[in-house]
Amino acid sequence: VPSFLKDTNLVSILKTSAFKPQNLQKLSDEQIIKICRQLEFWYSEKGACLKNQQDEEMTKLATALVDKSCWYNEDGNNFQVPKVRFGKTELQMPVITCGGMRFQAAWLPDTLPIISPSRKTVLASHTQTNIKNCIRKCMELGINHFETARLYGTSEYQMVDALFDLIQEGEIKREDFILQTKIFPRKADKFKKLFQDSWDNIGEKLGYIDLLSLHAISEWSDDVQECFAVLEELKDEGKIRHIGFSTHATSEQTMKLINTEKFEYINLHYHYFGSYHSSGTADSVGGEGNLACVKRALELDMGVFQISPFDKGGKLYRPSKECALTLGPETTPIEFASLYAWKEVGIHTSSVGFGRPSDLDEVMNAARIVAHGKEQPLLKNSLDRMKVHFEEKVGKDWAEKGLLNLPCCFDESSQGIALGKILFLHDLLVGFGMYEFCKDRYTGLETTQWTTKWDNKKSFEENVKKVSFGDTGRSFDESVDLSDALKNHYNPELAMQKLREAHKWLSSKQTPKSGYSDEDLADMGFQKGYNLTAWTEIPGELDSTMIGKLMITILTGGRMGIVTGPGSSFREEAQQLRDALT
Repeated sequence: VPSFLKDTNLVSILKTSAFKPQNLQKLSDEQIIKICRQLEFWYSEKGACLKNQQDEEMTKLATALVDKSCWYNEDGNNFQVPKVRFGKTELQMPVITCGGMRFQAAWLPDTLPIISPSRKTVLASHTQTNIKNCIRKCMELGINHFETARLYGTSEYQMVDALFDLIQEGEIKREDFILQTKIFPRKADKFKKLFQDSWDNIGEKLGYIDLLSLHAISEWSDDVQECFAVLEELKDEGKIRHIGFSTHATSEQTMKLINTEKFEYINLHYHYFGSYHSSGTADSVGGEGNLACVKRALELDMGVFQISPFDKGGKLYRPSKECALTLGPETTPIEFASLYAWKEVGIHTSSVGFGRPSDLDEVMNAARIVAHGKEQPLLKNSLDRMKVHFEEKVGKDWAEKGLLNLPCCFDESSQGIALGKILFLHDLLVGFGMYEFCKDRYTGLETTQWTTKWDNKKSFEENVKKVSFGDTGRSFDESVDLSDALKNHYNPELAMQKLREAHKWLSSKQTPKSGYSDEDLADMGFQKGYNLTAWTEIPGELDSTMIGKLMITILTGGRMGIVTGPGSSFREEAQQLRDALT
């Protein structure tokens, strides 16, 4: 039982205010769990945040959290998420996109023989009901952009089938929504086959694809040019309407792609907490990361789509203690990240990977703040607090110059090491204690082809030829002389120290096999905050630490591996909390 529920005086107040019966009845089990986990966190931090007015402040916080969960579900509510012009596409784009990477039945490609799950079984499963409910709720709120990809297992055909059902049932019309799918570039013949796979899912049911993206490209290569020519033909045929691309490339590569001026929109990573693979990579205009890329895309009137703001942008649904405390109880990290993207940077839409309808709660509150024009001074105060805190932790000089003048992994002096990204992860560890996010990202470096296939006995050119260009660099290697790589950095010695520290803290070869305990992490200054994941998404979390278990789950039909979906422990936790608050 959470400790705040053992406080009889506080519980008595909550039962007649935030959790009065009519409110408790409105909350889903997921929402009850999310709210109580946040209340427990802030109750445990009452000395730092709630001061001497514990009951009053906790009641105020609980009331606000219940409101954030309920307001957009109220009968008669006609709130619509704000829409903006999506660059030269001229589409009216909602600031929130429904991303299709977390609610599908399986990660396995839908065209694999024998081991792919039966389409009939998938479409009759509870995952399809969940997807349909998510899409229905999105449409009610004006979130009418749905994004998927060939790579996302069963997501593409499940999303299309749910949309088609809603059309058939008279709830929506085809012109009411925007569909985006993405396909990896290949030689023209192979790419045409991949497109046909998508068209078989989409064409007959929906008639056309609004946005077709070349998936995860890094350069204007011969293959990409062939694919682009195919897409132009498909556009002339009316099968697709707009052509864009998504990327996980370095900032300089992304800038070059933008400057081809071939594309109508871009999907990229730029977040308050970095630029994912592009973090610490030179942007070609004197900075680092993808902010300059966003600005250039906007100058060229491209639509700008933000990839994975709450996962790859910091795992903000499970924020660190330091991050949550710095922002304070008035603003969640998800709300802050949303406001930053939309109002400070000018990003048009942020893709939210829904696992369940309640995943809307925090980002919808951010949309409400924007719609009512109340983002200032909330955003300014939050930005000021975060900046001051970070500079206190890492030092002003490092905060301003620490990630500048670093070679990327394609520069021979780096020997393929992702110097900027590793130093960026060190910044997040020291500045905000974001261990879980940084561990995931560093494990990704250790498991990429850059690391697993790199051979120091071979030349740089030979090694680069073997790697996947969907990733950018390998993990730290003590045997590599980085003096030349760091020669233009303002403090090479400090940079080297931080590279070693990050490797020590994050490398699977340096950390205990079972991982650090919560107590170990607390001793290191990396404490967890709260967890908004009430139950594990149906397909399982796709990160580098879970690949093995995920494959076992897929191959055994869920009998072994990762336990996903709303299971018995979730139901028990929700019921326990309801009973305590009734």
